[in-house]
Amino acid sequence: MSTTKPPKKLTRTRRRTKMDKILAGEAPIKQKNIRMTRSPGAAPQKKARDIIVETPKKKKKTGKPQYIVRDEYFYEAKKLGYRARSAFKLLEIQEKYDIIKPWMKVFDIASAPGSWLQVLSKAVGPTGMVVGVDIQKIAGFGQQNIRVLQWDVFVTEPIIAFLEKLGIVQVDCVTSDIAAHTTGQTGVDQYRSVELNLAILDIADIFLKKWGTLVLKVFVGEDVNDLIGPIKDRYTVLHKCKPKAVRERSFEEYFVCQGKKS
Repeated sequence: MSTTKPPKKLTRTRRRTKMDKILAGEAPIKQKNIRMTRSPGAAPQKKARDIIVETPKKKKKTGKPQYIVRDEYFYEAKKLGYRARSAFKLLEIQEKYDIIKPWMKVFDIASAPGSWLQVLSKAVGPTGMVVGVDIQKIAGFGQQNIRVLQWDVFVTEPIIAFLEKLGIVQVDCVTSDIAAHTTGQTGVDQYRSVELNLAILDIADIFLKKWGTLVLKVFVGEDVNDLIGPIKDRYTVLHKCKPKAVRERSFEEYFVCQGKKS
C-alpha cells in the first residue's frame, strides 16, 4: 500500500498591482520594465496556470507564417532525429553539470514535442525512467524507459497516481523547459517567467527527492531576484547557464538548482 503523502497545495499569493492591471488590459504600459514588490499576507492573485493560458489581445492577421528558428541546431536536430533544436540546450547543460545519471528517475515538465525526453532517455539508460507531462499531446516513443501523460502539471493528483502506477513516489531530477505565452513586451514577459518558475518550485517540492536537482528555463530581467531568493532557500547550489543553442539576443537562461534541502 502506498504511503504517499497528500499533495501540497500551491500557496503562492500576490497583491493586485499595476502590473496585474497591465496584464488584464486595464492600464497602459508606460515603461518596459516594472519592478514588483511582494508583501507578506497579500491577497490571492493569478495562479500559475492562468499565466500559461493567458494570451495577448488578438491582433489583425498579417498572413505571415509563425517564425521558426532554422539554424545549424535546427538542421542538426533533424539529422540526429531529435524532435526540436531545444535538445541541444539540455545536452550542453548535461555536459557541463552531469546532472543526469544512469538509473535515475526524471520528471520532465512541458515535454511536447519531446526532444528533452529523447535526451533524458539516453542519459538514464535502460534501468532509469523518464516521465513527461504536457497539456498538449506528445507523440509516442519507441524507447521503453519513456512514459508520457497529457495533463495540466498544476493539477497534481492525477500525476501522483500516474507515478504510483510506475512504482515512483519521488524523482531524482525535475526538468522544465516551460515558458509562458510571450507578449513581445520585455518587462511583462520576464515578469510572467518569474511567476511561472515560482510555481514550478512548488511543483518540485512535491515530486523531487531531497538532494535532487531542478532545471528551470528563465527569461532574465529586473524581477529575477524574486526567483533567485526562493531557489537559494530551497537548494544548496544554483548555476546559471546560457547554452549556445539559445539565440544571442534572447533573455533566456537556464537555472540548474542542485541539492534540494528538504
